[in-house]
Amino acid sequence: MAASREFFDAAEAATLEEIEAHRWKRVQRVVRYAAAHLPFYQRAFAEAGYTPGPIRSAEEFATRVPRVRKGDLVAAVKDGESAAVGIEALGGRRVSNVVMTSGTQGFNTFAFLSQSDLRGGNLRNAVRELWMAKVRPGMRVLTLSPAWHALALNDTRAITEIGAEIVIPWGSFAPRFVPNFVAAVRRLQPEHILLTAPVLRGLLDDCESLDLPPREVFRSVRYVACAGESLSPAYRSHVIERMGLEDFFERGGSSDGMFGGAECWAHRGHHIFADLHHIEVVDPRTGMPLPPGRRGSSVVTNLTLGRSIYVRFDTEDVAELIEGPCPCGRTHPLLELHGRLSDSVVLEDRIIAPSDIRFCLDEVPGLLAEPFQVEQLAGNGVRVRLARATVDEDARTGAENLLRTRLDIPVSLEVAQTMAVGWKGQAMRER
Repeated sequence: MAASREFFDAAEAATLEEIEAHRWKRVQRVVRYAAAHLPFYQRAFAEAGYTPGPIRSAEEFATRVPRVRKGDLVAAVKDGESAAVGIEALGGRRVSNVVMTSGTQGFNTFAFLSQSDLRGGNLRNAVRELWMAKVRPGMRVLTLSPAWHALALNDTRAITEIGAEIVIPWGSFAPRFVPNFVAAVRRLQPEHILLTAPVLRGLLDDCESLDLPPREVFRSVRYVACAGESLSPAYRSHVIERMGLEDFFERGGSSDGMFGGAECWAHRGHHIFADLHHIEVVDPRTGMPLPPGRRGSSVVTNLTLGRSIYVRFDTEDVAELIEGPCPCGRTHPLLELHGRLSDSVVLEDRIIAPSDIRFCLDEVPGLLAEPFQVEQLAGNGVRVRLARATVDEDARTGAENLLRTRLDIPVSLEVAQTMAVGWKGQAMRER
């Protein structure tokens, strides 16, 4: 592999005609397999009155094939008292790994993988994604690697496939392990770091508590690729400046649905590879596909077997397809992700997502990266609640005015001293 090459493989720049020609063949193969072999989908298809047949367009796919949701998987786990719920398209292959979600929606779900997929579709997706985020042969790459998470599993395999060297500190995403990551950076001097947003914030906070300049601690680090939430331009600039990075990449996707993609150097959104995943953005009320530029819920259909597969699985993440070609030359769909639908306010004409609030707060001195909740009020207004005991009145007023101007609706900003903050750094809703 030539380190200067933009693409990991030629398929990343396939023509739109090639992508479209293969898309529905792969979709139909997966749907037919699900109908013939997978009990979960057999039940879902029967309840919807759907019988597999030719699929020739996005509209036909959306109107005929039923959506499934995480709640359906959770119910199947509970009813069957098993992590296997009937979505395991293994084709007789031996299970090599079982991965799980983090359970931030109240219950963990699981996915089963085989070696064939870990050498195939999952590996291909991860290698392309890390190559896009500037992981290169010979680099030393520090990564979070909790064995229970699919992202960590695929990342470690992809780093090896690229020919880079992996540094895996002891620990998981929990804040108590952050000092391990700081110590590993100082001792082993990686050029690249793969992590989540809460751990990134923890790294910078730990430098401050140790009275260490971040630029000194991270002097070897050229790039960071960060997953877990939508990052504001203000926070991106803050991280690049404090750490002295060449570039900072956002990663996005869903462990519910087993798909994801990174930004390229153009930072226009997440490249989702259409030979591995079919992505729709649908109106959460009607379920109908939305055009580029319209926000809705992201729905994924996996296009490779040898693993647990998701067919029209509604991730319940707010997303929008990005229109137009990307300057990097990749031709696959671009998707922007804005946060969980359950954390958003759904109005008649639009969805106000956590990223809308985050991007405003991060521009206000003293409120960068502060956890919050957003709630809908009567008359299409919103209330933003900060998870802290006090806030400077000038900052509160400035943030409130900025939110009102940007969102063009009534906004109130309050503090909520007793609001719990979860291990991912988000303000937790009462259940």
